[in-house]
Amino acid sequence: MQKYAKLFLLILLILVIIVILFLSLNGNSLFQKKDYIFGTIVDIKIYGESKTLASEASEEILSNFKKLHQSLHPWRKGLIYDINEAIQNETPFLIEDQEVISLILRGQEYENQTKGYFNPAIGKLVSLWGFHSEVPRKIMPDTKDILKLVEAKPSMENIKIINNKLISKNKFVKIDMGAYAKGYALDQAKDILEQYKLNNALINIGGNILALGMQGNKEWVVGIQDPRNPNLMATLTLKPGWSIGTSGDYQKYFIVDDKRYSHIINPHTGYPVSNTKSVTILIPPGNNSGEKSDVYTNPIFIEEDSKKIEIANYLGVSHYLIVLENNEILISNELNKIIMWQDKIDEKKITIY
Repeated sequence: MQKYAKLFLLILLILVIIVILFLSLNGNSLFQKKDYIFGTIVDIKIYGESKTLASEASEEILSNFKKLHQSLHPWRKGLIYDINEAIQNETPFLIEDQEVISLILRGQEYENQTKGYFNPAIGKLVSLWGFHSEVPRKIMPDTKDILKLVEAKPSMENIKIINNKLISKNKFVKIDMGAYAKGYALDQAKDILEQYKLNNALINIGGNILALGMQGNKEWVVGIQDPRNPNLMATLTLKPGWSIGTSGDYQKYFIVDDKRYSHIINPHTGYPVSNTKSVTILIPPGNNSGEKSDVYTNPIFIEEDSKKIEIANYLGVSHYLIVLENNEILISNELNKIIMWQDKIDEKKITIY
């Protein structure tokens, strides 16, 4: 009898080892990889896969991000830098990179679609305000310089591409894709994960987030930053395939005479937006969904208070959270259903649409 008991324990031990190995090989755990790209923290989480496969996919994603960052950087040597130099010198430029051509053409579409609030051609304004530098400004730019750039009306529509040759008749155009590079990168990450047949992942590029699948038997949970302190204002669950984008005046800014000047500039006035603290939106699965989650926060952020909901509806954004300068919160009914506030919120300051 004792012999059978020992045999049973041995078999049981072998089964336990097999189960452990199976779980290990099949990666029923969370793999995480971080890096610093696009001027922010990139966080990749992959669930339920082997460490080897998850690591390989993550490395390819990060390598792709670094290539994009170098190519699209507006003031460091790269393709966009070279294009901007050619525009400044009023000379044609041959673009052999079809990916960048596609981004420029979509930038034109987005500018038209957002009534000019999203305008990647205002790089000179962004630079004038000091946001093409690692060191924040300490003084205001000259009002005449701001007015000069606004009156020049730089627009993506000033750019023509014929047979891969780019020309612009407006030398005040300077392309800055910072407003949608991260969202585009999310879409690229999604394609890479699909190539690796990885179905459960969360990609976070400084608040621009894409969810694929789930984390085990639960949906991915993401946080929404409080625009005035390091704590989370709220959390919510992201359904598979959905993207979330946030624009905030706390991400890049400088302060002069107790007034905050953020990197989000109204192309029509030439000045940083002062009526909004943050905008968070959710975009459902679809073509360029990551890109749209990045782009569409801008017009909602910039538009005047009375028209923010109107432009959100016009763009087809059904899930939005807007924090105004006076701390009033505007939230869509759809997002209000799934949001979980972290701190006590004054309900009198919340308006549900």
